[in-house]
Amino acid sequence: MNLLLTINPKKRIYVDEAGIDNREEYPYGYCKIGERFEALRSGKRTERISWIAAQREDRVFAPFTFWM
Repeated sequence: MNLLLTINPKKRIYVDEAGIDNREEYPYGYCKIGERFEALRSGKRTERISWIAAQREDRVFAPFTFWM
């Protein structure tokens, strides 16, 4: 038996997180065979934006957005 089905639907809360990274660099590059690949990098840390929210029945509550 699924344990989730034993919980009253009015008391079930679903929590989910999603996010994106703001990256400009790539871990690969192309150059002529035998030559070293060189590229400029900004030196900045990449930024991540995340969203977290909870849902109970048809209501979304406690939305939260943060940057790291």
